[in-house]
Amino acid sequence: MSEHPDADLDALRRAWPEPVPPSHDTCSAARTALLQEATAALPRRARRFRLPRAGGRVLAVGALAAAITAVAFVVGNPEGDTPRPMVPGLALPAANAQVLLHKAAAAARDRPFTAPRPKQWIYMETRYQGVPQATSGEVQTAETPLESRVDRAWTRADGKVLAMFEGGKLVRSPTGGGMPPTDFATVAALPTDPDALLTWLYGNVGVRQKRDVTAYLILGSLLNNNLVPPAQEAAVYQAMAKIPGVTVNPDAVDVAGRPALAVGCVEDGWVGHEILLDRTTYTYLGERAVAIADYVSPNPDIVFSIKKGTIMSRSVRLAIGITDKPGVRP
Repeated sequence: MSEHPDADLDALRRAWPEPVPPSHDTCSAARTALLQEATAALPRRARRFRLPRAGGRVLAVGALAAAITAVAFVVGNPEGDTPRPMVPGLALPAANAQVLLHKAAAAARDRPFTAPRPKQWIYMETRYQGVPQATSGEVQTAETPLESRVDRAWTRADGKVLAMFEGGKLVRSPTGGGMPPTDFATVAALPTDPDALLTWLYGNVGVRQKRDVTAYLILGSLLNNNLVPPAQEAAVYQAMAKIPGVTVNPDAVDVAGRPALAVGCVEDGWVGHEILLDRTTYTYLGERAVAIADYVSPNPDIVFSIKKGTIMSRSVRLAIGITDKPGVRP
């Protein structure tokens, strides 16, 4: 491996021209394809796509297995400007992803951090966007309107209580547990060695097929849904670097339009899943997924298609911090 990874990335950028965005028809085909496969993988009662509620951020193993196939992201402006699809197949090779992820790990270890007390609350503000599930005969494309929502949620540091405003009233509810964990004590006790972290992960998810994609998605969910201590955050990036097929795109853009680095993996050859990091600080920014190939639903009851480049869902973290009580922002 080169001793000058930044020079390697610069050389690759110069060698590979900016990819031309796919046409409307191409994007349409990808999106429809993704929706069709997502529908085929889900039970009928769960086939309608819904943006995740904050209270449902923690997925049980069975729900996670379904969600793995149901989600895909694409780069774009949340206000409706022309999206800039990033096809994982055009990303830089795994060796460069490993360089990036080890840099992100080093940055995480050096980042200032204050741990919450058990009765304090972790505030998280996230913007979600996603397409509704396709109806029979529909062709979904990059132009399909997205549903959008901003979640503002407080999770008690012990992981047992979630609070959100509903109808102007602050409502508390139990979190229900799940994988990955949400209580800070458990997250802070996760292994800081990447091999040990992967061993823990594989031993707890109970998913034998799509093992690498599952591991990648759970690690991404851990970053997305928690306040993660520096040592564990560094271990997450190092563990991702050990997952086969992980790639990096150095010229991505997040939902808010910020320049980003996209670290991703591909599921079943047509769904790209990514996490987004700040280009300079390597701070976690959000997630996205994109259909990287056209898809046609194999389900004879609901026949629809998704075109390459279709936006399925995406999220961006707007704020995270610690408060003494719910309903109050840091």
